[in-house]
Amino acid sequence: MVASSEPTTEVKKSRSALLLGGGGARAAYQVGVLKAIAELVPEGAPNPFPIICGTSAGSINTVALASNAEDFHHGVDQIISVWSNFELNQVFYADGKSLFKRIAQWAWSNLGPGTWHKGPSSILDNQPLRELLNKYISFERIDNAIESGHLHGYALTACSYTSGESTTFYDGVPEISNWLRNHREGQREKMNIEHLMASSAIPVLFPSVKLGDEHFGDGSMRQISPISPALHLGAEKILIIGLRTKAISNEFEPPLYRPTLGQISGYVLDTLFLNSLQSDIERMERMNRTLIDGTASNGDSLKVIEHLVISPSLDIANIAMNHFLELPKSFRIALRFLGMAKANSRRLISYLMFTKTFCQELIELGYNDAMAQRDEIIEFLEK
Repeated sequence: MVASSEPTTEVKKSRSALLLGGGGARAAYQVGVLKAIAELVPEGAPNPFPIICGTSAGSINTVALASNAEDFHHGVDQIISVWSNFELNQVFYADGKSLFKRIAQWAWSNLGPGTWHKGPSSILDNQPLRELLNKYISFERIDNAIESGHLHGYALTACSYTSGESTTFYDGVPEISNWLRNHREGQREKMNIEHLMASSAIPVLFPSVKLGDEHFGDGSMRQISPISPALHLGAEKILIIGLRTKAISNEFEPPLYRPTLGQISGYVLDTLFLNSLQSDIERMERMNRTLIDGTASNGDSLKVIEHLVISPSLDIANIAMNHFLELPKSFRIALRFLGMAKANSRRLISYLMFTKTFCQELIELGYNDAMAQRDEIIEFLEK
């Protein structure tokens, strides 16, 4: 047989991005999806996502993966180890003395007569989370991953209380440029733990963080285009791990009675963490259809963005209520004091349920949901 004289060419894979949104304790679901993806990637292989973008709790998983970009399995194993053994006191002080002192000081500072400027700016003190992150996260390893080519870029988004702008802090290869859009910007920066704390500072619950001359809070606030950072960093396809339940027909049932503070707070957090990402996905899908149909007026400058979305098949809020009694007694009492311990507060509680068994159940749910889309994930990774 005569060998073909035609040269063989290797098909270049599209540059993939991983997008991890916010959601407090719900982000344990992302860990389960990552566990499944790790089983579909060869042992010891580098991170299959050269671009990783995160917001709020998703930013923590983002940095954990980025700091282990040279060994995806090791990074995922480390994340699983932390989330599978979470306790509330690792995120914020939940013992009775610290908790009630903090709540009393916050209430007097914000609701009492006059203004007590020295009082806490948030209901909860998340200093334990800062200590936990300092223990596990190495930004030096991220710098090395960028230099070695294992990481093209990564981004964390936070919202400036000072300017009202949504700011995406990023780092990566030199060719990535800053961007400026309406009420949102991308800024290259050498990040540290404070950027993580800022991105995950849920308003009212956790304190804002000062970066430079501005105070920042949770990146989900005013993030009207969560997919945008991945595109600015050069993504050609995006795997999105959502935290909004697929079946939502009865998710927002009308209350039979006047809504409680906990119920209202839960809806606010749902809007903050879940709705903008879903809306952005829908916009991207509409644009893709327009481009495929050839009806876009400026189609030459736009391209179809391949994407894959993995989201919960079960209502995470309902799962949270099954674990309510696992919360420390002092925290349950505090929730009752604030009118947030009833079943209709389950959405709010699901964002704060940093308990071992709840996180383990979400990891299992994420794993099973991802494995149900196994073929789609493999196809996505191979393109």
